[in-house]
Amino acid sequence: MRRLILLTLAVLAVAPPVAGAVQVNASITDVTVSPQSPAPGESVTFTTTVRNLQGSGDAMRISSVELRPGTSRGLPVYTRVRNVGTLGPGAEIPVPLTHTFEEAGTRDLRVYVNARNANTDERIELRYPVSLSVRQRHPQVNLRAGDSVAGVKSTGNVTIANGLDTRISNVEVSVSADGATVLDNRSVFASLGQGATETAAFRFRPGDAGTNKLTATVTYTLPSGTQRTVTQNQSIETETARGEVVLETSRSGGGSEQTLGVDIINQANTAAQDIVVTGRSENATVSKTIVGSVPPSSTERVQLNATLSAPRADVVVSANYESGSVQRTATTTRTLRATPAAIELTGLDVTRQDGVLQITGTTSNVGTTSARSVIVRVVPSENVEPAAPNRDFFVGEVPASDFSSFDLTARATGNVSAIQLDVHYLADGEQTRQSFTVPVDPGLTEQSERQSGVGPVGGLIAILGVAAVAVLVVAGVLVRRYRRVEKELNV
Repeated sequence: MRRLILLTLAVLAVAPPVAGAVQVNASITDVTVSPQSPAPGESVTFTTTVRNLQGSGDAMRISSVELRPGTSRGLPVYTRVRNVGTLGPGAEIPVPLTHTFEEAGTRDLRVYVNARNANTDERIELRYPVSLSVRQRHPQVNLRAGDSVAGVKSTGNVTIANGLDTRISNVEVSVSADGATVLDNRSVFASLGQGATETAAFRFRPGDAGTNKLTATVTYTLPSGTQRTVTQNQSIETETARGEVVLETSRSGGGSEQTLGVDIINQANTAAQDIVVTGRSENATVSKTIVGSVPPSSTERVQLNATLSAPRADVVVSANYESGSVQRTATTTRTLRATPAAIELTGLDVTRQDGVLQITGTTSNVGTTSARSVIVRVVPSENVEPAAPNRDFFVGEVPASDFSSFDLTARATGNVSAIQLDVHYLADGEQTRQSFTVPVDPGLTEQSERQSGVGPVGGLIAILGVAAVAVLVVAGVLVRRYRRVEKELNV
């Protein structure tokens, strides 16, 4: 017995003293959540960073990392990762936890780390609170469609604005309708970044008037692989198609070649399309023209070239067009007249030469056709007589908007204040006569009268002078005959 006690004392003396238990100094340094504002049914990743601090006395063996409700120490466990590994002093490790919440709402969560001291197997538990808001969020979808008319194609567009905090991909936009046929109804975008916007255009054709419903459906995929769908509706009012095109015409030019202006006025609620404008007349040849489209409440002007074969042509103008998938026609009538030749006397001047009045001027054609066989004459009157050498003047042809000169002579007796002239010509094959009054300076006729010896006194002096000359001639003849007889008797 004594030996046993001594041996025991000897062993205790040799063995080193037992130190205090070694502690592990560890913590959860951070938990990051992605996405931060998930939607119901969207996968959420909680990345938990576990660190064994540098001053820790031993390694730590992590058996599991769990995500639980904040008020529960046991079940339920939303998600768990087992056998994470061993962390030595100064080491850290990220541990991702993924879970999906099916309902919207705010959740208070907690991350638990279950570990043991690698040497002493002492149990270690770390906790970290996490708050998460699950919201029903989608990219914003805006559906817009213009006014619609039954049976007429209309346009619309769907705008997608990504207000999420992540990029979305495989974005597909489709449009459907109740009571309408949708054309070009599907668009696809490879991806849409955070804060980015895309617009998808579509066309639709309502079948009947009334209220119709359009629905835009947008399907997209989140980075987690979750596919989500959002819809947007819009009600549209559809009118009954009205096709009403009115034609108004105007004329320009003159003569046989004229231009017919045609205003196509669309008073309907639908576009007038594939418009063919023509003109028909028995006395004219009229061109035609084509117009692609005239929108509602708009006007388009076109021009038709018309060649007249007669002085007058009644032209029927027609516009054949399609409106609301229906072929329609609008007509109007316009009368075209070729403005005939018309002669005006311009640049008139009256002068005196050798006792004769000389009238000069130009025959100006103010019409749009040629004047042919133009003759200008002095009209005889009480104190005016045509005089040689130009009692009348043949001008000939005067083209449209052109002129030609003439020269006439006349003799006037007494005071004359004006001389009448006649102009004869052919206009579009018809004989035309016009009269013109040419003013005369009174001094010209008085001067002519004085130099020609006309008037009461001058006429008497002229008669007496002629009579005196005649008496002298007769007396001379008688004297010569008397002397000849007397000479013969003396012999």
